[in-house]
Amino acid sequence: MDFTDYLITRHAVAAKIQAYSWKEAISEGGKVLVGTGACTPEYISAIIETCEMNGPYFVISRGIAMPHARPEKGGLDDGAALVTLETPVVFEDPENDPIDILIFISAKTAASHVEDAMCQVADFCDDAENIEALRSMNTSDEILKFLKKIKGNKK
Repeated sequence: MDFTDYLITRHAVAAKIQAYSWKEAISEGGKVLVGTGACTPEYISAIIETCEMNGPYFVISRGIAMPHARPEKGGLDDGAALVTLETPVVFEDPENDPIDILIFISAKTAASHVEDAMCQVADFCDDAENIEALRSMNTSDEILKFLKKIKGNKK
């Protein structure tokens, strides 16, 4: 799965979602991933349940989380969604809080656990200009145009 292509073709982005807690950020942002058909609502619930048990295992860097769960918890297909929050929220990860960008990932099987997509997400997040640009965008259309521009520059 090509991460950027997936987001663009599925319109799997949402800008400036309103959330007042990490649970609400996962629930509201997760609706974008569910909307792609890549997972069930139970998959999003599993992310929350696993985080409650194990802590914020999916926080990957300052301000950025990559929520995901085991495929058998409701993953229907390899998929992704990118969500920015209007106001950053605390995920109880002192080194990386508060979080304002969530990149949801789902997989159909454990074997396919979207390793390529995860590497692409890491590459995307390693570019500080990408992250700052995302934080400045107020609409989903702006995010999609930005992703198309990035995709065009990689050719």
